[in-house]
Amino acid sequence: MTLGAVPAGFVELQLPKQTWWIKPGWERIISTDLAAFQSTTGNQQSAISGGRGAIRRVALNEQEIAVVRHYCRGGLIRHFVRDLYWDRPPRPFAELMCLETARQRGVPTIEVIGAGVRWVTIGLYRGTLVTREATGFINLWEWLCTKPTGTERQQVITAVAQAIGHLHDAGIAHADLNLTNILVRTTTDLPTVLLIDFDRARVFPGPLPRYRRERNLRRLRRSLDKLDPGGLLTSPKDREVFCQTYQQGSS
Repeated sequence: MTLGAVPAGFVELQLPKQTWWIKPGWERIISTDLAAFQSTTGNQQSAISGGRGAIRRVALNEQEIAVVRHYCRGGLIRHFVRDLYWDRPPRPFAELMCLETARQRGVPTIEVIGAGVRWVTIGLYRGTLVTREATGFINLWEWLCTKPTGTERQQVITAVAQAIGHLHDAGIAHADLNLTNILVRTTTDLPTVLLIDFDRARVFPGPLPRYRRERNLRRLRRSLDKLDPGGLLTSPKDREVFCQTYQQGSS
């Protein structure tokens, strides 16, 4: 299956019952049988939390770690077709395209190594996305649970608001903007933020319209209300810093 517009820096590989879009030089990860990473454990791989998808860390060599995500469905349909898809274009390819577009537009996000599908029958597939591990990062909810205070707290909230504002100004509508899809690292002088999980995200030619921005921000607020229903880990001051920063940087 050839989709045509493969992102710059990637090549399409056609294998028996598989199609991959991958960065040159990383073809070897396919030969290691990534399918096994979703069902087994060993010395060079370990399971990590990852929402609906089955996610594992895979040691590619002594220095580099990849995160392999196997696409799995949510909602009621998961009881019938747990990991089977028939979307066009395939979900892994669409997420790869979105992530690369976001990176080209300066959005802070993870680096994709490759995306692939394994064909079950004509039109029916299972999908995989392989990204480079974001070393030293934790998600925003985990960071809030550490109950940070002072300058670090304000800097991280400011950096998160700036990253989301940049995402929206770049014309990317995230489909599931929540606290676990925002990664933060505070081990450097200034905090760093990465936005992840661009499955079903949409790319627009210009900055997002207001209603799209508000939809994303409402989703983020619902995530906070769900994880912290008592409001014990956030404050009105946090929300004020976030809103002011977002509005100042947003077009």
